[in-house]
Amino acid sequence: MSSVSMRKVELLLLKSDIDAVLKYLATKRCFQVIYPDELERLAREKRASFRALDKAESLVSNNAIREASPGEITIGKPAIGEVQFNEAHLEDEQIDETQLDGERLDEAQRKLDFIGQFLGIEGPKDIIEDSRLPDEDMLSKLEVLFERCSQLKVDIDEEQAKVDGLAESIHEAKAFSSLSRPFEEFEKFSYVSIQIGKVAKERIEELSQMLGDRAVIIPLDEEGTILAASSRKGRFAFETALSKVGFEKKKPPEGLKGIPSETMSALEGAYQAEKLRLEKLLTEKKELKDKYGDLWRTMVSSIKLKKAIALVESKLEKTRWAYRLSGWVPENMVDKLVKDLLAMLGNRISIRVYDPPEQGVSGSEEKQEPVPVLLKHNPFVSAFQGIVLSYGTPLYGDIDPTPFVAFFFTLLFAIMFGDVGQGMVIAGLGFAMLKAKKGLLASYKKYAHAFIAAGVGSMIMGLLVGSFFTSDTALIPIERALTGLILGKPADRFLQIMPRDNVSAMFYFFGFTLAVGVIINSTGLVINIINLIRRKEYGEAFFSKTGLAGALLFWWAIGIVVRIILGSKLGAIDIVGIGLPLLAIIFAEPLKAVIEKGQGKPHAEGASSWLIGGIIELLDIVSYFASNTFSFLRVGAFALAHAVLSFVIFTMGSLVRGKSASGLAFEIIVFLFGNAVIIVLEGLIVTIQVIRLQYYEFFSKFFTRTGEPFKPVSFAGKVE
Repeated sequence: MSSVSMRKVELLLLKSDIDAVLKYLATKRCFQVIYPDELERLAREKRASFRALDKAESLVSNNAIREASPGEITIGKPAIGEVQFNEAHLEDEQIDETQLDGERLDEAQRKLDFIGQFLGIEGPKDIIEDSRLPDEDMLSKLEVLFERCSQLKVDIDEEQAKVDGLAESIHEAKAFSSLSRPFEEFEKFSYVSIQIGKVAKERIEELSQMLGDRAVIIPLDEEGTILAASSRKGRFAFETALSKVGFEKKKPPEGLKGIPSETMSALEGAYQAEKLRLEKLLTEKKELKDKYGDLWRTMVSSIKLKKAIALVESKLEKTRWAYRLSGWVPENMVDKLVKDLLAMLGNRISIRVYDPPEQGVSGSEEKQEPVPVLLKHNPFVSAFQGIVLSYGTPLYGDIDPTPFVAFFFTLLFAIMFGDVGQGMVIAGLGFAMLKAKKGLLASYKKYAHAFIAAGVGSMIMGLLVGSFFTSDTALIPIERALTGLILGKPADRFLQIMPRDNVSAMFYFFGFTLAVGVIINSTGLVINIINLIRRKEYGEAFFSKTGLAGALLFWWAIGIVVRIILGSKLGAIDIVGIGLPLLAIIFAEPLKAVIEKGQGKPHAEGASSWLIGGIIELLDIVSYFASNTFSFLRVGAFALAHAVLSFVIFTMGSLVRGKSASGLAFEIIVFLFGNAVIIVLEGLIVTIQVIRLQYYEFFSKFFTRTGEPFKPVSFAGKVE
């Protein structure tokens, strides 16, 4: 029961192919990139830039898989040790000129941001799964859309300014239109400029075209006298245009007061015309959003994908024309990966596959990269994987403790939370999570099988202790039938936890919980011994307190206690059984030194140091195993607490029913509220206690070092 087997895969490929390969690997989520040390990478690239090799085709010639050194499979004919592409022998045509540099990506991102902000489009939360890498076709479309949006924004801003200006002019003009004041005083308006003067009749049309929508021209007589009105904001251009056509300012006609009605009508007409033009522009903006919104999101995702890939590429070892990409791949996915890459690139790629024990490249002084760990389980065991990973990731090659955690969690929870009815509620909640498509329950679907297992375990324990929604009498008929069938003698329940008639039954139950603790502790010790032997750490495996010596001492001590309880006498064999493990622990350091010396490992420690250390270790081991074992008394204590609390709730309901005419309703309320409190609060407390026992009593035996979780390259969720 170990983690998924891993293989180290090394790819040598051309620069023109790196984007496509990284996109493929991210889509498959099967490749954890091994990033070289930055200084070492730069030094290698510098050395490679001065090295001339044979032609590139000799590096990536044929695609046949051939046998290589033990633990290695080579595809193609790769260089050994380093990326050594010879730039002099690569044709310029092999370089993909459409690849985007950082400046073009930043420029494309800036344009996309502008378009999104202008059109009011919400960007994708994650990189779209099927996003393609940006190319010239996409960039040309982006450029066209950007230019269109830019021009449309200018038009809308100008039109909005015209509408606002005319609205301000109309508002001020209306305020003064009914006043009987000389016309000259209206030249003091803040928002509108009104001029009366004379211009050649044949140039009135020229003036109107010159001013366009920026002013209103109203003829006052047949001799070329006109009234011209414009916004104060455009006063300079307004007066410049008047000057060009020879406009001569005149004094208003005698007796002219207020603002002429023709001027107000003209301003209103101009305002409505400009407002209509603005609405058309806004409609065009909405049509652009509806038509190209999805395309914009695709472009955003595409640029983000390219940026994410560029970030990975910046950390890889490379020459001007080529990349070396190394990473970890689950063994069962290697064949598919190789087949797909060869189909994609043909003879433009070289692939090497290594077993983890022989992962180093021949002649390389690279330090060994830790092998990542991928845990793979059935749905039931996977539901408990979070407990393990929250404590730490097992080392690669170590025994995966998750199946043990799943079993022990279910067992301990059931012992401490035994009730048929309450277990049905917990299991039902688990099934609801399993079937939920969306909402709160669906977000916890990965824990559904844990809820189901805990609920079913509670139901089984509840059947043994005869509890159904806190009632210890409801199941008596069923209990008597089952006990009579199985035990040959009818009884109210299989197990008696509450100390009523038989107090000794409670002590037997506590003894049972201690036995469970011994089993869990022993399992942790066995896992640790096997893990240490697999790692070839024989000294720790045989002579540490959590190794074979400690385990034998623990098991023999348990055997002595059991024999004393059963009335057996101790003998000389017990002195040997206890003494040998104790001596092994006291003399652990020199014994380890002998083993490590045989393995060629340095070990230097004085006799006084290891003797003092051995004595301290001996004192520690007694308290260590005693506390680890007696800690499981809390399992019995919580089981008893659950039984007592259930008894209290059931008794309170009975008392309420007998005190009032509406007692049945009050009993139901007490019954519902009491069970809800037990399921929620006590269920949470019991869960915490089970996890605590797993962490401190089980994991502490073997989880002395942690590994690295498998993190395949993936660009999902990379949108910033």
